[in-house]
Amino acid sequence: MEFGLLGPVEAWREGRPIHVGGPKRRTLLAALLLQADRVVSTDWLIEAVWGETPPVSATAQLHAMVSELRRNLASGDDPDPIVTRAPGYLIRVEPEALDVDRFHRRVSEARRALATEDASRAAATFRSALELWRGDPLSDVEGTVARAEAAHLAELRLLVIEERVAADLASGLDAELVPELVSLVAGNPFRERLRGLLMVALYRSGRQADALTAYQQGHRLLADELGLAPGPQLRDLEQRMLQHDPSLLREPSPEAPSRPATRYVRSGDIHIAYAVLGHGGPDIVFVPGMFSHLDLWWETQATARFFRQLGALGRLIMFDKRDTGLSDRAPGDQPLEQRMDDVRAVMDACGSERAVLFGYSEGGPMSILFAASYPQRVTGLILADATARWSPAPDYPCGHESDALAEAMERLAQRHWGEGGTADWFAPDRAGSERVRQAIARWERLAAGPSAVLRLLRMLRESDVRAVLPSVRVPALVVHRIDDRVIPRCHGRYLASHLPQARYAEQPGDHLLWMGDTDALLAEIAAFLSDPEHGLAATGIPAAGENERAREDSNL
Repeated sequence: MEFGLLGPVEAWREGRPIHVGGPKRRTLLAALLLQADRVVSTDWLIEAVWGETPPVSATAQLHAMVSELRRNLASGDDPDPIVTRAPGYLIRVEPEALDVDRFHRRVSEARRALATEDASRAAATFRSALELWRGDPLSDVEGTVARAEAAHLAELRLLVIEERVAADLASGLDAELVPELVSLVAGNPFRERLRGLLMVALYRSGRQADALTAYQQGHRLLADELGLAPGPQLRDLEQRMLQHDPSLLREPSPEAPSRPATRYVRSGDIHIAYAVLGHGGPDIVFVPGMFSHLDLWWETQATARFFRQLGALGRLIMFDKRDTGLSDRAPGDQPLEQRMDDVRAVMDACGSERAVLFGYSEGGPMSILFAASYPQRVTGLILADATARWSPAPDYPCGHESDALAEAMERLAQRHWGEGGTADWFAPDRAGSERVRQAIARWERLAAGPSAVLRLLRMLRESDVRAVLPSVRVPALVVHRIDDRVIPRCHGRYLASHLPQARYAEQPGDHLLWMGDTDALLAEIAAFLSDPEHGLAATGIPAAGENERAREDSNL
């Protein structure tokens, strides 16, 4: 039996369609398939089908709909795919039986082909993945859960189209792509990568004036509609065209020279996307939080500037953790100990024997656990707005605010993911700006889908690395933003008081490190990297011998 979500919700047996039922039954099937091979609670299914105001008889109606779905999907040759298992149900799906899974696998295969510089095979495989789409995803179902997942899938499809066009350009296609790109840019006028690809296709076709006109049209549109200027990559591309840069005729894509290439490495059964910026100084492995995307980092001026400055301090190794950004999605819930192997795989791929780990936000526990597990591979630890444990406990005074955030994010993932709701937590001072909310909404859609977010939240709530803190025997810099609502500074103070060689610094600002006074943060990091032992001695807070005072501070 096969299932389809990349278009109307459908089911087939041996190529013949199976009658699923009306809109609510299709919504129920879609909700089960979005969590395939995992138990989905009755309460969550009720919310997926009826929203926030279900009927009084919702539980009984849900059971009746599940029974009807079972009858419709039943076959004498196949076992019942829907299984009752407390506190709800799960649907069993064979490998390759769900079109969304096939799409992800083909996209991963195409990206691996790009990593080996086989652009023609990559373009063909991207095209094969896109051929699985039968229309707008989940187009005939109801409910906010389906709408959020549909928005994520639609955004992902557009990203893959961009990657396919870039691969076609790298394969030598130029003029042939222009009509398609003109149509794509007309339908998505604010997507700068598409506009850059159109400019390159025009330029390589001998149409320099048209390429510059495409830039000017985008410039005017951004200024008139959003009050913005084009991003640094697009501005750099225009300048190179004005200067008749000969490398434009050879480069496979319109990326700026300072934008690192994305590569892939296998970590178990998962392919992890990574990139390297710079080549001098110590290796710095940036372990990101929940929101990460190796392409989007370079499309925003603030993040691009932050990472370029960080890359000037050493060889910066960046990656998207499994379930996020350009890396593969995990097949199910996985503990931190298993996810931690992504760091080792990326270091091995880059030839990095020892590195400073920079754990940001949710990347903090992973960095701490890795430093304790592989001390021979870690020379220092930077923890920014990080925590050892997410939820409060009788012996852990922090976490009440973080627990509230986790609950809020669960609600967003179930109903309103991709609409920018996390701005209220991540950037509260700027959350009233519609432009900021739209930018964060796009990050939500591309960084992780609703199902992945729910998996990551479950993992966060189960993670606790406090027991290994005393065994981390490398110098550590703990930096925390004073106004962080996501991970308040109590968490940072606890970390600093329990790591044997920690220096602690508080700075103004919220959870987004690349906003606000980044110069102060980078200065702290530069001092630590140049002489971590001196950086520790400079403040004496909370070095060994002063942990008691720091522990008292952590209760504030």
